[in-house]
Amino acid sequence: DLSADVLSLRQELGESQGRLVVELRNDDSRYASPGSGELKVLDIGCQLEVSPGYVTSQGSEVSSGLAFWLDAYEHTSSDGKSSLILYASDGWSLIENWRARHQFRWNKATDEMSVKDILAFVMARVGLKLEVKSQSSVITGYYPDFTTHPDNRGNTIIGKLLSFVPDVLLLEGSKAYVVNPESTDNSVYAYDPSHSILEGRYRKGAWELNRVQVEGYDPGSEEPVIVDTFSWSEIARIYDRLNQLEDRNIDTAQKAQGRGEAYLRQAEIESASGAIRIPVNCGQQLYDVIDITDSRAGLSAEKRRVLRLILVYNPRRGEYGERLLLGAV
Repeated sequence: DLSADVLSLRQELGESQGRLVVELRNDDSRYASPGSGELKVLDIGCQLEVSPGYVTSQGSEVSSGLAFWLDAYEHTSSDGKSSLILYASDGWSLIENWRARHQFRWNKATDEMSVKDILAFVMARVGLKLEVKSQSSVITGYYPDFTTHPDNRGNTIIGKLLSFVPDVLLLEGSKAYVVNPESTDNSVYAYDPSHSILEGRYRKGAWELNRVQVEGYDPGSEEPVIVDTFSWSEIARIYDRLNQLEDRNIDTAQKAQGRGEAYLRQAEIESASGAIRIPVNCGQQLYDVIDITDSRAGLSAEKRRVLRLILVYNPRRGEYGERLLLGAV
């Protein structure tokens, strides 16, 4: 347990990356030799579990579940002061650094494994277990002709699989959770005078794309399948912004429509941005929908989705706060 020796901590959680930096006191050389003796467990590759918390009416409470893997450490020494800085990353670094050993191909002739099944297959080899918080019908009902080649990077494979579906991945500890962010999702927490907003920034913009043309191929009729998906309200604002994509795995108009809608949903989420700085909320998770009431910006129970979290602890500066980066619901 390193808690008593923590001088500062910065934790960042994002859609495809999680980082942790921890500074430990080393004024009496207690951390002079990581990886040996009593500190044998504290070495490159070890797992660091982080449980931020605060004092409530119920006592000292913490939120557990986050884990990071130690990538590097650094000793600092100056002006009679010494510290050990730990640099760690979450499961996304495991995915990024994993390489396929063999070639695999699924669904060449028959439906063998859905997108979700292939995701679970790859995750298991990375060392992560795939579970579900919410999921679309596409991720379990779409069986693409999909191939991995030797030396393909894990993040490239996962990114390609996720491009087929509206779902996203939430990584916590040694688990990866499937999440299907829908515009009808309910808010899980409210930021208002009861949980104050210290600083806010809210931006709304045009969608990067508002029309998607998907081309597939029907092997039965030997004819192309071409479907356009539109956001008419956005087109009325700024004319059409077209994205064209081709995927021979798509063999019906329904599948093409679903792919186009998934791309438009992502464009909708990214069309709004901003951030709020708040007193720490240890229970806040990535992809949560929240309500924001900020009369200075004309917001009353405005819904936003959390796309990034930054938690900072630095008692020397009297700082224990959190910044949430936001997107549209």
